[in-house]
Amino acid sequence: MKKWMLIIGAALVSLIVIAAGSGYVWFQYTVKKSLPQISGELNIPGIKEEVEIIRDNYGVPHIYAKNEPDLYFALGYAMAQDRLWQMEFTRRLGQGRLSEIFGEDFIKVDRYFRTLTAAGINKKVPNEFAFMLQSFTKGLNAYLETHRDRLPIEFKLLRYEPEPWQVDDYVQIVKVITWALSAGWKIDLVAGEILKKVGDERFKDAFPLWPDHAPLIIPEEIKALSLNSNSTFETVSLIEKLITLPSAGASNNWVVAGKKSITGKPILANDTHLPLKNPSFWWEVHLVCPNINVSGFAVPGVPGIPIGQNRHVAWGITNVMVDDVDFYVEKINPNNPRQYWYKDQWEDMKVKVETIRVKGKEPVKTEILLTRNGPVVTGSGDSSKERLISARWAFTDGLQPVQAGALLIKAKDVEEVKEALRYWELPGQNFVFADTKGNIGFWCCATVPIRLKGDGLLPVPGWTGEYEWKGYVPFEERPHLINPETGFIATANNKITGKDYPYLISRYWEPTDRITRIVQLLKGKEKLSVEDFKKMHQDIYCPQASELIPKIIKVLEEQFTDKDGNKAKDILSKWDFVMDKESVAACLYEMTYRKMMGNIFKDEMGEEIFEKYLKTSLFPPRAVNAMVRNGASPWFDNIDTPEKETMDQIIALSLRQTFSELKEVLGNDMDKWSWGQIHTLTFEHVLGKKKPLNLIFNIGPFPVGGNLLTINKKKYSLDKPYNANHGVSMRMIVDLSNMDGSLHVLPTGESGQLKSPNYRDQLPLYLSGKYHPVWIDRRDAEEHSQGTLTLKPM
Repeated sequence: MKKWMLIIGAALVSLIVIAAGSGYVWFQYTVKKSLPQISGELNIPGIKEEVEIIRDNYGVPHIYAKNEPDLYFALGYAMAQDRLWQMEFTRRLGQGRLSEIFGEDFIKVDRYFRTLTAAGINKKVPNEFAFMLQSFTKGLNAYLETHRDRLPIEFKLLRYEPEPWQVDDYVQIVKVITWALSAGWKIDLVAGEILKKVGDERFKDAFPLWPDHAPLIIPEEIKALSLNSNSTFETVSLIEKLITLPSAGASNNWVVAGKKSITGKPILANDTHLPLKNPSFWWEVHLVCPNINVSGFAVPGVPGIPIGQNRHVAWGITNVMVDDVDFYVEKINPNNPRQYWYKDQWEDMKVKVETIRVKGKEPVKTEILLTRNGPVVTGSGDSSKERLISARWAFTDGLQPVQAGALLIKAKDVEEVKEALRYWELPGQNFVFADTKGNIGFWCCATVPIRLKGDGLLPVPGWTGEYEWKGYVPFEERPHLINPETGFIATANNKITGKDYPYLISRYWEPTDRITRIVQLLKGKEKLSVEDFKKMHQDIYCPQASELIPKIIKVLEEQFTDKDGNKAKDILSKWDFVMDKESVAACLYEMTYRKMMGNIFKDEMGEEIFEKYLKTSLFPPRAVNAMVRNGASPWFDNIDTPEKETMDQIIALSLRQTFSELKEVLGNDMDKWSWGQIHTLTFEHVLGKKKPLNLIFNIGPFPVGGNLLTINKKKYSLDKPYNANHGVSMRMIVDLSNMDGSLHVLPTGESGQLKSPNYRDQLPLYLSGKYHPVWIDRRDAEEHSQGTLTLKPM
């Protein structure tokens, strides 16, 4: 019997090994089979004349067409070659259709994204630009239809095929991006809860104003509102957990005029800060036809170049941080939960029924309620006692970026850039730009609501009509600069208006650290070079640390006499405030800084609301910075103790917690600690959320420097420290004296195809602060080519 058991066991092991081996062979075969053809000729319906797609060493397509429709067709085709799965996933997210491929865990997510735009979306595009969308869609579908037997591995693993692309599907991708960049969806309801919990004084400290902002006045009717953000917060948290889409993006851009440049011509730089995932958010491309020659960064699924250059102008972007969403608390009829009060009468809610298909389950029907203020985002409307909150979002009214994008890539000078940007509203972006004539400029391009009352930070009564919008700020009245006397322009998600500006854009500005450091470096030299811009891109000096460290050292001197305290004091006293990955001081500082947040806020807020507050992302660092500068705040007192704590006691407690945690994680020898040991970066794939797929699709971890306040941003989620997941998602430098010498880099690579040589080939450049040439001249593209694919009409 034992002999037979051994034989059976051996046979089972053999079968498992064979099955595993067969699975491995199938996986490798499928991955390689899905790689696109990049050389040779293809006869393809949908184009009028031949189109050439030259792929350079980094996989960037240089597309040469003889007319615009064919150019956009080839753009769609090449984009699908590299990023079909990414485009499909983002489209489904925007449509609210992830449950069809991932199952019931995503029902809440699907309902949420359908709710956002249940009242409709402005999809209007002028007729003269409609061909772009049609041609782009035809090219994308041409690739899809001819490669259904060679789809990317993600489709095989999920066992489904994507549907053909529709002309207006790009809107769903713009929707997802605009939502992700809109801080109000994650902040406003939480802010209302915190106000109710802690009162006016503490609330104003937790949500501090930008230094020159008008005072925050909280009307009594807002203080009286009863709020609960749990349902919305849970859904947003689920979205972030499952698909790596952290709250509001950030970015840097700056441009210097010829008088501040060693070349005598403007130099422009851009680095956008977004989720650091795999594949990269951006996709590089070079488009050429008789009236277009543009190179830059595109969003997979959207036909346009929001960051880039042509032969005459260059442009870059940052998030405006516009407050483009308001929440309205509705007053419900006690006798009819589907009616709400408006001014002097009960009004019926509109009801939209949605059917959500679910993988492996029966379809789920759900009702979305709509008031005149917008869709109901919290509450079901099944009970009159339930608190319903509706939302108005400017995205549903704004112009899609098609017309602006079409005009921008053809602009020949700053005036034509300005005219193109007249039609850019979504997503809200601060554009900086320059031309070869020597002009530089900036324009805020966003749907900025004009509010009758209130400032958008807190939910408001929906029944009075007092808090409605009366349109949007006109283009000419949005903040802008052309050729300022300073000779430079910079934006870093900072407040972009002075005290006298008549409209309120936002209260969601990022902390002052990045813009302060950028301006300091731009002013630090009379004239700057491309090399100076490269160094600025890599700058990890932390201005906030320079303010907090002297206070930490003071506490170490006065309250710590042990070995750890003396050692930490010695290390921090010699620190240059650079968040280097090898730095012991950076490690000590950052963990102490994060521990201070918990010790300041958690006792008053409670665990649940504190976790929500951390997810607001923008305000905790702004609040701590302001409190450190002031030296006093009611938040410093721990309400759970009889003593009245001070800032020094908060710092001391945070230091002790830091020493204890770092010893447990990194060992007892402080000299062997470093920031990069706990601050690592992994480029996570959607499917990499599940083990063991993380071993296949995720790239990393890599030790990295920087933090959420440095120019070279490497941000971690405050509620889950300290692994970086958000930061620099591309870099570009354009010297307008040498338009052929521009520099780009992506974090991972051009291709989203697992076995492509361009899947992660830019990673060494990205991590070491280097770039690759753009090769705008055709001869350069051909010299550095890895293949040329010619599309021929059938």
